[in-house]
Amino acid sequence: MIYLDNRFMEVALPIIEHQEYQPMKSIKHHDESVFDHSIKVAFYAYQIAYKYGLDWESTIRGALLHDFFLYKFKKTFSFRIITDSIKHAISHPIIAFENASKYFNLNQKEENIIKGHMFPFGFPKSKEAWIVSLVDKYIAVFEYSSNFKKMALRKEPVYNTK
Repeated sequence: MIYLDNRFMEVALPIIEHQEYQPMKSIKHHDESVFDHSIKVAFYAYQIAYKYGLDWESTIRGALLHDFFLYKFKKTFSFRIITDSIKHAISHPIIAFENASKYFNLNQKEENIIKGHMFPFGFPKSKEAWIVSLVDKYIAVFEYSSNFKKMALRKEPVYNTK
């Protein structure tokens, strides 16, 4: 469990308490919910941005909204897994941005953090966007490895073969 400081929470609360953001708690993502994943990405990206004197408020907001796509991406073992994954990597940042812009006023940096986080399918244009993209990938590696480890211990298949 990470300790979320007051500065982070002051910026994050209007987003994470929003009624449209709450359903992310029930959408599985890597090895946890999209809600938990997004908070983790936002907090660690914020820590880096704050340390280096960057726009940490936009970093928090953009990171919290980077996966605001509100659907479960289902992976099944098939020949289409690669094309389906690429389509999701390309489309979900745009869907997340469209959802975010319906409910929150976003600045250009926040827009690019959301749209650019899936590099190389999107392109981060600011230091803050690069930080979110890299932190997102770093955390995803640990979440996926935790998920695979759990499945290996249960001896269940990694993908649904039906």
